[in-house]
Amino acid sequence: MALTDHACTILLPSLVKAIREGAPRIKLEVSAWRTRAYEDVAAGRIDAALSAEEVPPSLQSEIIFNLDFVCIVGSALRMHTPRFALKQYLQLPHVLVETLAGQQTLVDRPLAQRGVKRRVVLTIPFFVPAIYAIAHSDLVLTIPRKLARITRGIMGVKVVEPPRELKAFPYFMAWHSRLAAEPAHSWFREQIRQAVATL
Repeated sequence: MALTDHACTILLPSLVKAIREGAPRIKLEVSAWRTRAYEDVAAGRIDAALSAEEVPPSLQSEIIFNLDFVCIVGSALRMHTPRFALKQYLQLPHVLVETLAGQQTLVDRPLAQRGVKRRVVLTIPFFVPAIYAIAHSDLVLTIPRKLARITRGIMGVKVVEPPRELKAFPYFMAWHSRLAAEPAHSWFREQIRQAVATL
């Protein structure tokens, strides 16, 4: 299966536990989600892909959860507001977690539609290292709320609500129709749903 970085962090603990208990002989191979992940599903190179990117109509899919954002703020940035206004948010120094082609798509696309962009000073491909990296800095990191809950014990960071212009978004599970009725794949999809239910 192909997973985004943050989905690995929030889903794999429950999913691995369920698979080890229910089918310990299964080998689970996880690859990083990339732009060709849906092509890999269509070609049979992987069995399922989980992402917030819209699924092409040639594949079967379902929304497994909805995500919204929070901002993690390093301790060197003195902020006392519960929520950023858009203007304030845009003026601050940001970390960009590159999810697709030089952007953090679900943050940067809606901003681009408004004709604005963040002031990015650090680009990194992973969410959890980014949280550690900003803990004692003056940087702002925009991450899914579910991930922030898991990592809230990291010292030095505080949580601020993002601008209202950054909306919640669906997260999809996609697979090919040739696998839809296959018992093993049906079981696997159900394990993913149950792992999501524990979030």
